Amino acid sequence: MQLLGKDGILITCSCSYHMARPALLEAINQGARHLDRNVQVLSQLQQAPDHPVHPAIPETDYLKGFICRVLPS
Repeated sequence: MQLLGKDGILITCSCSYHMARPALLEAINQGARHLDRNVQVLSQLQQAPDHPVHPAIPETDYLKGFICRVLPS
């Protein structure tokens, strides 16, 4: 985020089951607050349909990401 210009776009992803989607979003928010910036989530990313998420197996929801706009506060 420090390297982004005004109204920059940040793309961040995780391929770990141990990093839940809410935890990844919280990490983005913490980073933004630390730099006195605001974040808008433009899009949420997930794995392609050829890697389906099984509702009874949470470990299958391992690919996640966010496309965010980072703005000065």
